[in-house]
Amino acid sequence: MKRLLAVISLTLILALLTGCAGIPRSGSVHEGNDAGDDENSADDVTLIADAPVPGASQEDLLKGFIAAASSPLNNYAVAREFLAPAIRLDWNPDASVTLDDPGERILNRISDSEIKVNVSPVAVLDSSGVYSERVAGGVVSQSYSFTKVSGEWRIAKAPDGILLEQSLFETVFDQHALQFYAPDWSALVPDMRWFPSGSSSATRVVTELLKGPSEWLAPAVTTAFPDGTRLARSSVPVADGEAQVDLSREALTADQSARKRMKAQLIASLENVAGAGMVSLMFDGQPIDVPTLTVREPRVDSRALIMTDDGFGYSAGDGIERIPGLSDAVEGLKATGAEINSENTHIAVRAPGGVYSVLAGDTPVLVDGRDNLIAPTIDDEGYIWTVPASKPGAVRVHDASGAAFELQTSWPEASTIASLEMSRDGTRIIALIESGGDSQVLLAGVKRGSDGVPTTIGETVRFPIAGGTPVSATWVDDHTVAVLTSGDTDQVQLIELGGPSTNIGPIDSAVQIVGGNSIEEIKAVSADGDLLSRRGSGWQVSREGVTFIATQIGSPAT
Repeated sequence: MKRLLAVISLTLILALLTGCAGIPRSGSVHEGNDAGDDENSADDVTLIADAPVPGASQEDLLKGFIAAASSPLNNYAVAREFLAPAIRLDWNPDASVTLDDPGERILNRISDSEIKVNVSPVAVLDSSGVYSERVAGGVVSQSYSFTKVSGEWRIAKAPDGILLEQSLFETVFDQHALQFYAPDWSALVPDMRWFPSGSSSATRVVTELLKGPSEWLAPAVTTAFPDGTRLARSSVPVADGEAQVDLSREALTADQSARKRMKAQLIASLENVAGAGMVSLMFDGQPIDVPTLTVREPRVDSRALIMTDDGFGYSAGDGIERIPGLSDAVEGLKATGAEINSENTHIAVRAPGGVYSVLAGDTPVLVDGRDNLIAPTIDDEGYIWTVPASKPGAVRVHDASGAAFELQTSWPEASTIASLEMSRDGTRIIALIESGGDSQVLLAGVKRGSDGVPTTIGETVRFPIAGGTPVSATWVDDHTVAVLTSGDTDQVQLIELGGPSTNIGPIDSAVQIVGGNSIEEIKAVSADGDLLSRRGSGWQVSREGVTFIATQIGSPAT
């Protein structure tokens, strides 16, 4: 997130944003550097924390410490002033971040030397910067002990990590997409992380990139960095628009092709670091000239691919642009749902008889004749995934000829499934399920064999849905999913896979949503056959007589 340069007293901003009782209100605005003095933080809002107040009680000291820990400047230097000298260096603020509503915090004095704080986490950030939303209702207790130092109370024991007001999160932390590769090196795959804003961002990004992907994603992706590669020096300086990355000698074992891929990973991963528009590489202190590699980004045609009263094709004004070799077959099957590969040569079609595989110019092949199948998903390896709505665990994978095998899923508790959709890079899959009356989006990595055959659906990451019956889910981009639910009001919720989720407003009587290349390109179909497009914060009918929108996983290479 790009932000205006400002340096603001933390106590002032907390008072303005929350108005919480117990937060000190006497802090002033502290003068900061002129714009441009620190190019690494030119887009940051910097919170300046206030030091301990003489004579503060244990409760006021604790509230001041929690507030000061919202400022990561100089490795949380001000927050450490609230700690007894014996633990100042031992306290690890990077261990975790617990996000909450400060109005719901409850301080319980156990004794003069101990206070417990009960919080209801909204989300948690782990030591690697991985963000996880929490289901409402859970309470976490944190214990703090106190001692006198030169006549003033100081914290003698504090849990590692920080407690942060949710509304301040995107002021204090920046989001970064660590980039790894699909196994065939065809696409970069993001692993979303959050790190404190400031000049250390580049170092944190590269350090975590070299450690590798999140546990759930690891089986589905690969990296160009040789095993054991780490930073040869402790930081990644950014100067004159260039991040200077010095890698350990293990990187010397990489050939030129791998080096170009390594540089591409670094450039893409550092994209959101202020001032790091370019990357220079050193291996164990030696400058290395590595050409820049361009990795194709999976994008789809911005036009909706639709089945209408006039036939199947891309929406073009009041008509459609048919797809040679495919449109006739889709129409002949009386399709009710479809997903097409990136080259427009292979399409998976749901029809009254089941799910069919259709290769351009060939006769459709029935690959799954089970009842109550949801719309299929397809990948660029040519594999079609199918599952019945009432049997979420019965996922089958089919090749273009119809040969099938079942994959064990990671959601045995699910009672129904509304959507199953592969990511455009072919490494991840989402499932929109209902379990015990609760709706969830499940995200999992897909491991493949050397021949591209899917072999395993990996560990599941779960994202709770705000409410309503699950209807449809779709990839919006490489790290965002849109979810349609029905209830008293039909809603579309955006789930950032590694960040906060948001509602983008109500939608009337929608039965399907399909993503494009951005939030603005999300399309929907109503129960009356209207094609709905995003217009500002609402939806507008762009054409009528639409049966369904086909999902695209890319566009033909040019």
